[in-house]
Amino acid sequence: MKPILDVVIPAGGDAGLLQRCLFALLCDGVGMDLRVVVVANGLASRRNQESAQALLTAFEDERQRLIIVTSSCPGKAAALNRGDCERRGGAVLYLDADTIILPGTLAAIVASLATHEPLLVAPTMVLVRPEGWLERGFASVWPRLSGMENDVVGAGVYATNAAGRRRWSEFPPIAADDLFVRSRFGRNERKLLAAGGFLFNLPRGSDLLRAKRRWDHGNRSLARLHDVQPGKLPARSLRSRVGDAARLWREGPALVCFVMLALSARLTRGEKDSAAAWIGPKPRPIAAITPRRPRIGICIVTHNNADEIGACLASLTSRWSDLSIRIEDNASADGTVDLLRRTECRTKIRANPVNRGFAASVNRLAADFDEEIDHLLLVNPDVELAPDAIDQLIAASLASETEAIVGGRMMRSDGSIDPTNCLAEPSLRQSIAFALGLRRWPGCEWLDPDALGGWCRSGIRTVPVLTGATLLINRALWDRLGGFDEQYFLYGEDVDLCIRAKRLSGTTLFTGFARYVHRGGASSPSDTQRWIAILRGKMSLYRQHLSPLGGRLAQRLLLGGVALRAMAETSGLAGTGMWRELWQSRDLWRRGWLRPDNSAK
Repeated sequence: MKPILDVVIPAGGDAGLLQRCLFALLCDGVGMDLRVVVVANGLASRRNQESAQALLTAFEDERQRLIIVTSSCPGKAAALNRGDCERRGGAVLYLDADTIILPGTLAAIVASLATHEPLLVAPTMVLVRPEGWLERGFASVWPRLSGMENDVVGAGVYATNAAGRRRWSEFPPIAADDLFVRSRFGRNERKLLAAGGFLFNLPRGSDLLRAKRRWDHGNRSLARLHDVQPGKLPARSLRSRVGDAARLWREGPALVCFVMLALSARLTRGEKDSAAAWIGPKPRPIAAITPRRPRIGICIVTHNNADEIGACLASLTSRWSDLSIRIEDNASADGTVDLLRRTECRTKIRANPVNRGFAASVNRLAADFDEEIDHLLLVNPDVELAPDAIDQLIAASLASETEAIVGGRMMRSDGSIDPTNCLAEPSLRQSIAFALGLRRWPGCEWLDPDALGGWCRSGIRTVPVLTGATLLINRALWDRLGGFDEQYFLYGEDVDLCIRAKRLSGTTLFTGFARYVHRGGASSPSDTQRWIAILRGKMSLYRQHLSPLGGRLAQRLLLGGVALRAMAETSGLAGTGMWRELWQSRDLWRRGWLRPDNSAK
């Protein structure tokens, strides 16, 4: 018997966000008896109704039911009450239309609610790191306040079973519906799920201030209800606030931003901030998504990878999408092609008699896929993905309102984090940091722009540059970019792609939930040969993306950095010998990759 779950979505905001919310439900609900009820009300009710109707066929194809109703009564509470009329009476998930669930969330909810005892559950909230300093400060402090950390707050996503739903009749006309529901359950009846999660994009600028005023109004309205026990709600006394400030003082500027926003919301509050009068943020242009289960075209370029390609292909699994795999081999001499043809039946393989280079081979593979491919997934043959990595990349792409390039958390074979898949853009500062070896000096790591401020590669956030061991790229964005620049034979093409994508209003997004192991350098005969390719790529990037003067200075600093390392090896301060080889062979890399006309500028 299939797991049964009802989902009620009050939809009074942006229609584009609602479609992404439904898309995630469609993907995560595979194999479940899912009934999704969308209640369109408010000023955008017609647009939300049309947005949901675009996914009706997709839900039917997955044998799930999508019910779309309208309500003439404004406000979220009225929409929730209208949606309750369509439930079947079992476990129910209440879901805001501007949230995106992560892979495995629905299964975790159903499993946790398989009890006759009243229970309220919620997945962990993951804030997509905003760009503005005020929003960043609020996001750093808000989830860690007393009564919110390690407890069910809801924040737009919460679920209960049949016994728990009998704890209240209707939702009262207040904004704090999640805290109202929480007040019906004791601490031992609330459970924060370890699996799954949901993505939440904070409102921006003045919209965040207005939202905070509305949240505060909902909390005051909730406190005035006669049947609410304050002990079941997050503590908001002066004592708890002072305790939060003492506990979070290390946040420094973030805490100051949060206090400023909280005071501003208090000083500008008014009764018009109620749930019924709430007008959401002004709709922003959101890139369209295909209203069906996503189709992923996987591109793999091999060169002497017989030892790694089997594990790589075995790790390419997905519950959220349909996969199509294509491989181009660049003149392998270790039997890679023969191995693939003997063991792989789901891949299409093309063998080149000469090494065409990574960028050119990926462009050919991408061109082979038909127009129904929604995303391209570029995977190195020496990569092994976690079981849900592809699904996590898809979920993160939904959090971006624009077409996106998405990368995950790269791990080394020993389980440690490899931070080199998220870097700064090429700059004079970056070349200075390399020349001085700042990353190797204790206490100076923060001066290296590639360290991104010491960030530990967790959460979800936009980043300057993603490197290409595993990248999910929106197909429409790839086509607009024209693919990789083929002057880059190996190394540098991914950085160039990210820079050009941002010029076309694309996004480079990192998610720490998509994990993969990258062995690295498997296609290079030695570390020296790999670094020659890396340095050629850096030289080309400086030449192409910096000013003429800045590019020349950065190239000379790069040469100086290699020279200093070679001198350290000569003097016995370092013992690998690689940098001396690189310095002696500098004529091979100092001009960068040659352009298609075989001339370097």
